[in-house]
Amino acid sequence: MPISLTTDQTLQDASRLPFCYLCGQEFGPSDDKNRDHVPPSGLFALADRALPLILPTHRRCNERRSPEDQAIGQLVGVLHGRRVNPRHNKLQVTLLGRFPDGRPAAAATEIDIREAIRRWVRGFHSALYGEYLPADSIFATYPPLPEGTRVADYVRFDPVPEALPKFVEELKRNRTVRNLDRVICRNGKCRYECVWSQADDGRWICIYGLDLYNWSDLGARDQPSRGCVGCYRRPSGGAPPNASTGTRLVFNIERTSPFDPFGA
Repeated sequence: MPISLTTDQTLQDASRLPFCYLCGQEFGPSDDKNRDHVPPSGLFALADRALPLILPTHRRCNERRSPEDQAIGQLVGVLHGRRVNPRHNKLQVTLLGRFPDGRPAAAATEIDIREAIRRWVRGFHSALYGEYLPADSIFATYPPLPEGTRVADYVRFDPVPEALPKFVEELKRNRTVRNLDRVICRNGKCRYECVWSQADDGRWICIYGLDLYNWSDLGARDQPSRGCVGCYRRPSGGAPPNASTGTRLVFNIERTSPFDPFGA
């Protein structure tokens, strides 16, 4: 039976972890505890801050990411109309040169969006399966933004990774048969879905998709729209005992949005 954390009650139940989801240590009576919103509240408009996922942490573990979270919040804020006071701007946009057709090429720099996504995914894992996912677990993470390579004075878009459309197809196949574990919070503006699939070497990987405010719209308009997908592996190489595992049914999936797990 797929796990679905989509209501206030199920989100609250999932938040009662006996350990810090960031370091994995169980809490002791004298620990200085804190709480972490996953993803951070600053990413969301005020009207969309209901139904949060809040996980327990040690205070020392939870106070290291504020500037990075602010920068990502300002990036996502573009999608819901937030205006940033220039004095508090954390998002650095740098002119890197030009595209081959002569247009100026700019990029968001000094922001590790992959690391932030991995941290949130570790939180979703703990909430869904009640266990710690170590920070050094094997991850592959594909953000919802095109990437490029600077060559002399020009910037060329990198090709779409081969694994990305395969992950999208796996998620869409299992959504069709209602076979995904899910976290839907923040007034529906945060959607996380995942399924466990067995790799060729026999070990299990979790294939996931994450959407915030349809953030595939952040990409360049002349590039294929892409969502955020990725995979990770537990240290044991197996799947959690209560996790949803991929369907073995074989059927075709519409490829209207082959790079966006939440696209039509």
